[in-house]
Amino acid sequence: MDKITLETESYLVSGKENERFFPFLELEFNETVVYQNDIPKYYLSFSDDLKSAHGIGNWIMVDLEKNGHKLDELIIELGNSLNLKWSIFSSKIGMEVENSYQTEQIELEILTDKTIENIKATPQHRV
Repeated sequence: MDKITLETESYLVSGKENERFFPFLELEFNETVVYQNDIPKYYLSFSDDLKSAHGIGNWIMVDLEKNGHKLDELIIELGNSLNLKWSIFSSKIGMEVENSYQTEQIELEILTDKTIENIKATPQHRV
């Protein structure tokens, strides 16, 4: 399983003082983080020409074209098919708690075909 470490910022959100929000503002247009249960878990990167995704193959681009290039909807649907709660957006948004900002290094698994196959092979995902 390939991993990447990203440096980002985090902060606490008012009303959820024990949970940190990781916005990943430094990502390029062709990179995204997949949150699982509101926790940054996977990294997805598309090639420069957006013809394929790193390790995912052309099927993701075909699906994106079918759904009007709505990546979040595709990720949610893919997560649902694996009985997982996935999104490219965290729901932990709101007013920042004053003086709670800090830099973070987050290790993410690179989302690939192999990653998805490994998830499917885990006991809770077998049919």
